[in-house]
Amino acid sequence: MSQTDKEIVRGAIILTYAGLLSKVLSAFYRIPLQNITGDVGFYIYQQIYPFIGMMTMLMLYGLPQSIAALLIDQPSFKRKKKKMRYFLYSVALMLFICLFALAPTFSRWMGDHSLVTGLRVSFLLLFILPELALERGFDQAEGRIDRTAISQVLEQLFRVSVIIVGAVIIMRQQQSLYNVGIVAGLGALVGGGVALSYFYIRNKKQAEQTDLNNLSTAPFSYSILVKPLLLYSVMIAMNHMVLLLLQWVDAFTLVGLLKESGSSLNDAQILKGVLDRAQPLSQLGIVASSSITLALVPGLTKATKRQDHKQMAQLAGTAYRFGLYLSSAAMVGLVLLMQKVNLVLFKDTAGTISLQIFVISVLFTSLAIITSTILQAYGEGRRVVIGIITGLGVKYLTNHLLVPSFFLPGAAVSTVLATVVIFYFNRLLLKKHVPQGLGAPIVKLMIALVGMAIVVFGMDVLLSPWFFSDQRMLQFIYLLSLITLGIITFGTLLVKTGAISKEEQSLLLKEK
Repeated sequence: MSQTDKEIVRGAIILTYAGLLSKVLSAFYRIPLQNITGDVGFYIYQQIYPFIGMMTMLMLYGLPQSIAALLIDQPSFKRKKKKMRYFLYSVALMLFICLFALAPTFSRWMGDHSLVTGLRVSFLLLFILPELALERGFDQAEGRIDRTAISQVLEQLFRVSVIIVGAVIIMRQQQSLYNVGIVAGLGALVGGGVALSYFYIRNKKQAEQTDLNNLSTAPFSYSILVKPLLLYSVMIAMNHMVLLLLQWVDAFTLVGLLKESGSSLNDAQILKGVLDRAQPLSQLGIVASSSITLALVPGLTKATKRQDHKQMAQLAGTAYRFGLYLSSAAMVGLVLLMQKVNLVLFKDTAGTISLQIFVISVLFTSLAIITSTILQAYGEGRRVVIGIITGLGVKYLTNHLLVPSFFLPGAAVSTVLATVVIFYFNRLLLKKHVPQGLGAPIVKLMIALVGMAIVVFGMDVLLSPWFFSDQRMLQFIYLLSLITLGIITFGTLLVKTGAISKEEQSLLLKEK
């Protein structure tokens, strides 16, 4: 393998593991946030977060990857960093003005007029977005992937710290819970500022290239930046935020629909906050189900670079099967233990049935993300976006159909249906590139799942009266023990039934 290929593989590994760490942090901090601020405070945060999350995805994935691709394809653009900066800041300023003015309209659509300030603070992140995206994009084009990864982890660490500390201060000083939304925006600003400062420190000895040739030669048209920096960047970012976009639909529709169905604003806020508990649980399940597929990233990257379609198909099938195994296990485990998970993590069992329904989406979201990644390797990024948009449409329509009659369970079913649509859309696209399909030994998988469920449920029934105490830490240890038992049982049954072949085991170990 050439040095360039090695750099590509190394970069894929670094970015993937940094993304995994950031997602784990992003899931875990929401649990203490809910414990600190309660369901209403958590609801307020979750109304603001989708906007922050979408801007973060653009800063982290969409724009940097688009910029890097542009620079690799047209190296002369490395001398046009100032013009690219001017273009991006012009777009960011226009977006900020529009969003700032529309904040009251957004809050009205959300059914809660008091969210305006939190929304407006979050939109300030647009002024960090261009510079941070440029730094990451230029570094990725030069093969300095480690900087992007470090900046991502720093950004998440400082963002989470500011949010948790801010939430504690708000509750101790008995401030308005709507300040949680403001703290969410401030946390994103601090995190982005720290990441940007990291790049400035690393670059302080490197003089920025000046665009001397462009000052005196052919004119430059900003229109040539529209397609790579706006269209492509949004397409890339959308592939990384399926669950986030579905959450965005709930932010705009759920409280309003609950109010129309007779709930007061406060009751609707509490109900929305309860359903939002599913977000970190689902994210943890999705991260767990995709983590083992990280071992296949180097092989898939190599095969894509070499255009080795046979190897790509083999790795795609392996990634799909491992994702199916782990996401189905995470889904079954969460459904089985949801009542205790809800009690241990969120202090009560409110909304358990709705959360059990919601986490079924872990299976389909995980498979949608895995198939989306495979499709991007085959150059199908645009069609993947069509599938995501279709799923969002299904989510919007089914929310309006189901929430008025079934309340939170209806919203949970709506999310599951949307993820099913996105996954099956991707599955149909993959048939074109992998005609033999991404088969999986379903019977063997079902044996492993049923066996795991029987062991975990049986042990819980037997041991819970004796060991599930009133102390929260002991409850957590008990729950963790059951989860560990379930993982061991499921893994053992997968191997014993032959669901994971010896070739796949050796391939996974080799790629690691």
